[in-house]
Amino acid sequence: MRARSAALLLLVLLWLQLTLVAMTVLWGSAFIAIFVALFSLLLGTFFATTAYSVLFGAPYVPTDEERVASMLRLADLKPGERLYDLGSGDGRIVIAAARQGAYAEGWEISPYLWLISWLKIRRLGLQDRARVRLGTYWGEKFNDADVVTLFLITMQMGRMEKKLREELRPGSRVVSYAFDFPRWQHDDKREGIYLYRQD
Repeated sequence: MRARSAALLLLVLLWLQLTLVAMTVLWGSAFIAIFVALFSLLLGTFFATTAYSVLFGAPYVPTDEERVASMLRLADLKPGERLYDLGSGDGRIVIAAARQGAYAEGWEISPYLWLISWLKIRRLGLQDRARVRLGTYWGEKFNDADVVTLFLITMQMGRMEKKLREELRPGSRVVSYAFDFPRWQHDDKREGIYLYRQD
């Protein structure tokens, strides 16, 4: 059902793009046609990746800097530890963890947010400690993680709980903002942030 919805949305966006280009060619110059084609392609890509992330991931809602600091404090992140941020958005958790001396890696499905993260990491000179991958985290293994941070949505929490319980080594910590796991009992909760420890 979700795949059909995403495919339908992509077809509608493609039709819109072609209509805009055709109208511009009929009523305007070639320069304007090329500009509209490129702009509509970028807009279409933005909406398509946003739709995909909403249907198969979580929409982008930035975590404010204060909450990022609270999440890392609750995780008791230490220099040299490995942190994975699932759905890393603009990279703010990855960057904050790297600044604290951790090796931080994020996954982001939106090419726009991935690019923003990539540029911020390079501008700050954190490439040796921070990295954001473009794509989904579902096929990845997290058995070497010390800390996993996430800000997902309710419908993903059960599946993520199962994945992390199977893959994390004992002593690993999981910090979830706003949403808790359905069965895994949290060890601590502060300001809407849940801390879990792997047995």
